Amino acid sequence: MADERLRQAPEPQDRPIPPATPSGAPAPRGAIASRHFILPLVVLLVGLLAAGSAALQLKGASERRDHERFERLAGQQADRIRERLELYVALLRGTAGLLAASDRVTRSEFAAYVGRLRITDLYGGTRGIGYARRFRPEEAGTLVGEMRAQGLPDFRLRPDPPGSEPTAIVALEPLDLRNSAAIGYDMYSEPVRRTAMARARDTGEAALSGRVELVQEIDGRKQAGFLVYLPVYAGGALPGSVAERRRLLEGWVYSPFRTGDLFSQVAGPLGPGGAPELSYRIHDGDTSDPAALLYATGQSAAHEGAAPGLTARRSLAIAGHAWTLTVAATPAFVHDPTGDVWPLVLGAGTVATLLLAGAALAQAGANRRSERARHALEEETARLELLNRAGAALVAEHDVERLVQTVIEAATELVGGAYGAFFERVPAGQEGNDEDVWRLFSLTGGPREAFTRFGLPRATGLFRPTFLAEGVVRSDDVAKDPRYGSHGGMPKGHLPVRSYLAVPVVSGTGERLGALLFGHPEPGRFGPREERLITGFAAQAAVAIDNARLLTSIRRKRDRFFGAMQAVRGVLWTNDASGRMVGEQPGWSTITGQTQAEYEGYGWANAVHPDDAQPSIEAWNAAVAERRTFVFEHRVRSRDGSWRIYAIRAVPLLDERGAIVEWVGVHTDITEQRAAEAELRESNEEIQRYAYIVSHDLRAPLVNVMGFTSELEAVREDVRAALGNHADATRIDADMEEALGFIKAAITKMEALIAAILKLSREGRRTFRPEPLDMRALVQGLADAQRHQADAAGARVTVADDLPEIAADRLAVEQIFGNLIDNALKYLAPGRPGLITVGGRPVAGGQVRFTIADNGRGIAPQDHARIFELFRRSGLQDKPGDGIGLAHVKALVRSLGGRIEVSSELGQGTTFSVTLPREAQGPGAPHRAAA
Repeated sequence: MADERLRQAPEPQDRPIPPATPSGAPAPRGAIASRHFILPLVVLLVGLLAAGSAALQLKGASERRDHERFERLAGQQADRIRERLELYVALLRGTAGLLAASDRVTRSEFAAYVGRLRITDLYGGTRGIGYARRFRPEEAGTLVGEMRAQGLPDFRLRPDPPGSEPTAIVALEPLDLRNSAAIGYDMYSEPVRRTAMARARDTGEAALSGRVELVQEIDGRKQAGFLVYLPVYAGGALPGSVAERRRLLEGWVYSPFRTGDLFSQVAGPLGPGGAPELSYRIHDGDTSDPAALLYATGQSAAHEGAAPGLTARRSLAIAGHAWTLTVAATPAFVHDPTGDVWPLVLGAGTVATLLLAGAALAQAGANRRSERARHALEEETARLELLNRAGAALVAEHDVERLVQTVIEAATELVGGAYGAFFERVPAGQEGNDEDVWRLFSLTGGPREAFTRFGLPRATGLFRPTFLAEGVVRSDDVAKDPRYGSHGGMPKGHLPVRSYLAVPVVSGTGERLGALLFGHPEPGRFGPREERLITGFAAQAAVAIDNARLLTSIRRKRDRFFGAMQAVRGVLWTNDASGRMVGEQPGWSTITGQTQAEYEGYGWANAVHPDDAQPSIEAWNAAVAERRTFVFEHRVRSRDGSWRIYAIRAVPLLDERGAIVEWVGVHTDITEQRAAEAELRESNEEIQRYAYIVSHDLRAPLVNVMGFTSELEAVREDVRAALGNHADATRIDADMEEALGFIKAAITKMEALIAAILKLSREGRRTFRPEPLDMRALVQGLADAQRHQADAAGARVTVADDLPEIAADRLAVEQIFGNLIDNALKYLAPGRPGLITVGGRPVAGGQVRFTIADNGRGIAPQDHARIFELFRRSGLQDKPGDGIGLAHVKALVRSLGGRIEVSSELGQGTTFSVTLPREAQGPGAPHRAAA
């Protein structure tokens, strides 16, 4: 707004000094002559005295103004250096915020973040941003492996072996040839760097190091260097004491600087010919010792040839460290112009007044130029302060709406606009729109209705370059701009806009996020300077908006996760990497009523049923030691004193190196489920007992029928003799033989059915004894046992070499696969050599799927489900069987906690898929952890 004040303030008017007018009556000739003689002499003397006095005054004033201007320029140069380094410290604070906000930031994520800052383009002078990680000496090998796994195959520690308090540079971006030379270096091993790192660690503030030679100096063109460190603590917050800061320190974000590269970016004022007006030297500490020289400009020889008094020395306190800045004027220093007129005043008394007036006029012009320079300096300082405040706000704010409002307010003030607006891009299809639309998101300087009443902006000639991210659009008078003229002028009710400036906001990935639009009711308010400022600011805003959107997405996923946990009625808890419960566990406290002090470590076992506590601890320790998923069940005492049954599942969370970070587990209440299962088991047992009793009771009358049938056969000869020559004797004998045949066939079938029922009943009551099974050897043994049958049928059974091992009841598994192989051999396709293949592979959920495939007759689609029913068979009944084999197989598979499926096509073959748990389940299986 300083420009506005300058434009509205009236220009000072130059008022020439009026000439002197002689007065008085005429005098006699002699007197006149004498007076004319005396008068010129007096005028001459007065003029000489006035000229001499004026010359001396001008010379002294000129030297004072030169000194004042020099002191002001020297102070400005010191401020530029200080503000430049404070800007780099602000970048380090943003990077430290990234590391503090995440449990672990990978090297690729760190590189992506630093890349978005566009350090090379926007913050020239620094070698980049890095991270020095603190680690214990025994972790050296792990750290080397981790960094090599993250894409640094040549990573090594220097020095190696590390010292007692080692650190290592694990990231330094951009990773060019020079910066690559620093990776792995222990800066804490070098005294100068260690002093700054320790100061940063203990104070929690940025610390600047003394003069060093960077490890990036890999060629002959070496420069002095220094570094700026900012500590990163565990937990993100600044610890309250020095001891806590030392304990919780995780590392330092830092920036290395080559002084030649840095200070060449901090240009001083230039004279009319483009040459620097100042030369300067910077020494490390409060000294001018050449050995402590950090940087000297190319005009540093001017220190010896500078005008007396035009040298200055400043002490710069930056990030807890002192520099000495020595500044001198160069031959190009623009001296006050009035200092050149005093010899002319002395040499020409006649024109002394004119020279004096000219000097006064020149003085006024100089004053006017000085005032303008002062105003420009104040405006530049205000903009730098605004950029610093806005940059800090962008880093700290993570709410998108508040962030965008901060962006538009800061940007509008930065360019000096009266109005500012941010239009967000709504991609095509996101809200049912056929093409991209631009919607007002936030504004400042005017009511929202001033924009929304005219609808959404269109990609017109004026807006299109901004919306398509083709570049900045600037117009000194938009009302006269041909890109706007087709609209017939400003719509009624629109904000009065003459000056117009617009810049696209594009993310680092190239996504168009939105556009910043600025207006002012006066023409010519925005120039190239404002265009450059807003272009850089828009890039920073894009990074901040991207980060805010990413954080919002992460929070939304976290909320969704906790919502899902509540939906499945699970209680979430965490343990540390060693398997100890630490920290706040609200879920566990909710169900048990234990306090943190009561459940920490193994205190949680006090809430577990005494019979289950020690087995739970032993199973948990075994899972932690073997780094596998923990699955268990135990009883837990609730707040009301009742015992509830919980199913537990816990998994380890690993970092990039494969090390366990923590364990995350869930307790799920299955009390009602277990009660229902017990009731179901009791019902099944009753059914089995009933089946056994029924089949046993059926056998008794069947025996009687069989006995009486034998008696009938025994008296057939007596019947024949009694009939004698009866006319129907032959027919009666044949009918009797046929009836006895039907009775015996029915008895045989009934006996087979009773035997099948008894067999299934006995299998249902059998206790399974799980054991580890080598499935390749087991199935091959079954195939070898049926080799004679296979050879007789012209068939071949092949077993895959890589069948996965499982833990299950051996007899049940042998019966399952023996039945399926026997079925495949029994129902081969006529005229085609039989081929039966057995394979298997692990599947999701800790299970293994085995397949038994043949090229036999196949099964009709309508019979796929019926073949597993008791006493049901499909297809041509030309083979012996009672229809219980597949029903028995299905019952065994289900008892082992698995499932069986069939896929088949008539004439092509059949494939049975048997899916079984890798670990033992079902009756007899122990409740223990499973991988």
